[in-house]
Amino acid sequence: MTTRQRAEATGKPASPGSELAVAWRGKRFTLPAPEKFPLEALEAEEEGKHLTALKLILGAEQYKEWRGLAATAADAEEFSAAVMKELGRGNP
Repeated sequence: MTTRQRAEATGKPASPGSELAVAWRGKRFTLPAPEKFPLEALEAEEEGKHLTALKLILGAEQYKEWRGLAATAADAEEFSAAVMKELGRGNP
């Protein structure tokens, strides 16, 4: 069993340095390890441009797929909560 599979099975966050797999609305999204997030994404987040940061982290193709599933601010919050849960940060 891989680290990612173990994390998914146990509900524990993935090990540092590994990619993150987030399942949301029947789709699987893969994010790089947090330490590999593009600096532009961190800058966008600091500027309050949360969707721009997400687009940079997911990449154009995955963002397009995510955007096809998300239509409201509540959808973005729900996805963000799923990501934060996988990162092991915040309140799940």
